[in-house]
Amino acid sequence: MIACRAKGLNQFCDIHILWFPFIILTGLNMLVGCSHTEKVLLPPIIELKAYRNIGVIEFSTNAENNLRPYVTQNFIQNVQSAQPGTRVLELGSEKLVLKSLRRQELDLKTIKSIGDEYNVDALILGHLQVSEIKPNVKIFSVPQAVRAKVYVEAALQTRILETNTGATLWTKANSGKVSVAKLNLAVEGPFSFSASDPKKKYGKLVPELVYANTSDFRSRYEYRKIK
Repeated sequence: MIACRAKGLNQFCDIHILWFPFIILTGLNMLVGCSHTEKVLLPPIIELKAYRNIGVIEFSTNAENNLRPYVTQNFIQNVQSAQPGTRVLELGSEKLVLKSLRRQELDLKTIKSIGDEYNVDALILGHLQVSEIKPNVKIFSVPQAVRAKVYVEAALQTRILETNTGATLWTKANSGKVSVAKLNLAVEGPFSFSASDPKKKYGKLVPELVYANTSDFRSRYEYRKIK
């Protein structure tokens, strides 16, 4: 408490002390009132419209060959859905592209040659690494067979290269694990998938991996404090 000797001053001090909490509270309310949170739309991290034409080499994979076009098409669809109007030229497999250019490997000179030969400003490459996990096996007496549910994990790595310099413009890698198609197994026999179509065999694994991998191409919302 503030003590003042003069009577008039005491009166002034008492009034001042009574109003002090009100003044502080009013000031805080004014500060809070001056700022608020808004949902702000942010542009994509990677703007593909900067490139006139983009070439895509069919993604490679350690799994069966019919998975290559499946993951490649998923990637292209996500890119064009995120940024409509993106001009994509599908160049085929790496083996086919190298053969057409009479090159042995995808080195710096080859990347520049791809830009000149196919008239593309950027090149998209990707690889899907699939690892099969030990299945959850259930044995039935009739018929003499084993049925199992397989859990598969995979990693998708993609990158964009600038064809006139060969420089890496963007790269991203992500992984996931999911339960996929059922597996049949004769007693003392080898494992075999019950589905040959990659869309049925791998279920949501490929679409979910690709969607996460292409997040940098999509606009996104973020909550920000605005003053």
